[in-house]
Amino acid sequence: MKLFENEIINISKIHTVAMYTSDDIFSDGNAVSYNANLPTYELIFFLEGENFTHFSGVNMIDSENTVRYLPKGVNEGKYTVERRSPSVCIDIYFDTPDPMPPTAVCFKNMQRLKKLFVKLYNVWRAKKDGYYTEAMSIMYAIIAEFKAGSRQYRAHSSEKLKASHAYMLDHYCDTDFDYRKMCDASGFSYDRFKELFKSAYGSSPVKYVTSLKIGKAKELLITGHYKITEIAEACGFENIYYFSTVFKKETGIPPSRYVSQKLM
Repeated sequence: MKLFENEIINISKIHTVAMYTSDDIFSDGNAVSYNANLPTYELIFFLEGENFTHFSGVNMIDSENTVRYLPKGVNEGKYTVERRSPSVCIDIYFDTPDPMPPTAVCFKNMQRLKKLFVKLYNVWRAKKDGYYTEAMSIMYAIIAEFKAGSRQYRAHSSEKLKASHAYMLDHYCDTDFDYRKMCDASGFSYDRFKELFKSAYGSSPVKYVTSLKIGKAKELLITGHYKITEIAEACGFENIYYFSTVFKKETGIPPSRYVSQKLM
């Protein structure tokens, strides 16, 4: 899973935004250990310096203009940081109800985010009237930059898959969606197509098609104009029972309860 990959992202809370220097972190020696079971997600921008970080099996080099993402609630593994040169970083502690990567990730060459991280830190530190609303706005701007970078990567990686992706968008609601025709549109075997597609879009073709179906089903449900049987048929499911099973698996609730739960 890529960071902030879902189209709709909800940040439920920014807990705090802090700036740390290596003197703050390494008060005694050149290494420090933390509990890997973090209570919040963390997004850390490195303004300068270099550290070596190990987080639950993932090794990362933190250097100027890198962003380190740390997941919350990891129940095993170690979290250690070793100093390589004096460093300064800005750390955002936040929560979201949306799916996030379960492992740590380090992103290189993220200098386009520097001004936003610095602005967010200054707004948080000043705490003037309306600071939290402004901070949340900047946080979403940071997410937008992540997504813009992801779109550029996909645009480059998915050019070879363009015809197949177009076939997906045109036919995903077909009850008998033809994966062979989808692959033939780009001239790949299914195995090769699946490999390229997962690299470009972050999921398998089957899961992607399913997400398109469920996405349309949600849109039809929220209007209140259609029966569930009509929605199942419109989204290409063989019957209402299969539709309900897949919908609940993808969303955690049956379609009959989706609207009431969504509007709570």
